Amino acid sequence: MTISVSTIDSILLRVAKVQAFVRGERAANATGFFYLHEDFLYLVTARHVVCDEASQHYPEHLRMSLHASADDISRSDDLLIPLYVNSVPQWHECNYSEGQADVVAVIINDPDVLRTRFVVAFRSGDILHRGEAMPVGQDALILGFPLGFSDTLNNLPIVRRATIASSFAHPFKGNPYFLTDARLHSGMSGSPVIVRSSVPSPEIFGQREFEWRLLGIHSSSLDVSDRDSNHDERLALNMTWYASLIPDMLPSHFVVGSGDV
Repeated sequence: MTISVSTIDSILLRVAKVQAFVRGERAANATGFFYLHEDFLYLVTARHVVCDEASQHYPEHLRMSLHASADDISRSDDLLIPLYVNSVPQWHECNYSEGQADVVAVIINDPDVLRTRFVVAFRSGDILHRGEAMPVGQDALILGFPLGFSDTLNNLPIVRRATIASSFAHPFKGNPYFLTDARLHSGMSGSPVIVRSSVPSPEIFGQREFEWRLLGIHSSSLDVSDRDSNHDERLALNMTWYASLIPDMLPSHFVVGSGDV
């Protein structure tokens, strides 16, 4: 029995398993999600997935398996994304006063992706900004592919529960990220961190609807340097960069001419 994408929560279709390749060999598993900016499609993931100076990790391309049919969710096709064209990196990144954010938006230059693959993308209106209300200890979800594990038949990610572990309104230690408390694994780098919020229904007065809001991009786990590995467990805290960094680091593709108003 085939399953159509209409029966799946669309949030699961915004996430893709990412494989990074170095000299033709798979070097890493990770997670990414789609973002549409001024009609241009990007793959957002952690920077260390595409370039990590500390470990000398410099892949040439990424590979993703995308849904190829709206009528049969088990049908998938691979998409290769070159990370360099004529030695020019094909991603946008974000620098801030204290350093470099572990976030990139990789350009998807294939014009047929939105037509030939079933891709659902986040947009700027989906982002929850720091100024918006966020209760202390808010529950959140992190979607991704821990250790590369997933529903391989239907090409769907794993959903992990998390708690916002620092004040969302106040960047942790002055850096543009916040903390989550969640049990995560490698392969989740680049995962979207989301919450479900309720908004007034535009169609039925007095009723409310639910929508997914994008909080940030999971980067890595945190630990303390003086932890006694024989007696103390890991912190199980994770670094999540604010999603509001995404539109800020992307270029504007609309050019206003001298005769335009």
